[in-house]
Amino acid sequence: MSPASTLSAPVLEQFLLQAQFTRAMASLRLHDANARLVGDLHIQGLRPGSSLSLSGLHTRDTVPQVGTLVTLTVLLGDEVLTLESCLQAPVHHADGSTLLILDWPSESAHLHHRRDVRVAGPDQSPLKAKVLLDGRSLDALLVNLTETGVGLALEESLLVELHATVQIDADLPGDIHLSCPGEVRHLTYLEGQPYPTRLGVVLSPLPGTDLEPIHRFIQARRTDRSHIHQPHSHRQG
Repeated sequence: MSPASTLSAPVLEQFLLQAQFTRAMASLRLHDANARLVGDLHIQGLRPGSSLSLSGLHTRDTVPQVGTLVTLTVLLGDEVLTLESCLQAPVHHADGSTLLILDWPSESAHLHHRRDVRVAGPDQSPLKAKVLLDGRSLDALLVNLTETGVGLALEESLLVELHATVQIDADLPGDIHLSCPGEVRHLTYLEGQPYPTRLGVVLSPLPGTDLEPIHRFIQARRTDRSHIHQPHSHRQG
């Protein structure tokens, strides 16, 4: 993995303003006993040097305790921002929504290229999948997973036509099941490899498909890998 870039205060502010304007996806990894992830968040407002607010907390989510240390991850295009912060008292609105308030980060924020923050890393067990192609059910490994597509490695040597339709089924950690059709966009053959056929598939979810659990899983993995590979820092709270 390429090293992360450390952002200066003005660059961090501009990045967060852009993330707010584009409603970029954000998530919080709580540094508590359960290392819980709160996902599907968006930056609502900034008070540089003081605080930043996050909207999107689901009504079913437990509001984290004031003083909880967190890792904030923001996905903006091909960039992944991670920073450490601490939760202030939340703001509750009359419509039932809740704004999460974070301290303005006093420590460095780090920027990674999204392609360098892989969902499945060499220190993690491969995720097994089934691929239905032309009426055949094939065993595969899920080597990459994003909000829009998957990378698959197949044991069999296959010549798959581009734009072919496949059905992907995989059981992910946390009792999450991915079942979704997709379209083959990339094909690579790696001779001599245990899984020589590599497919890049764009997901084509059917109307009404609930992908929120998948997105939460992706955010959790991506947050963990960003945190693992950034320079270690320890805050005392």
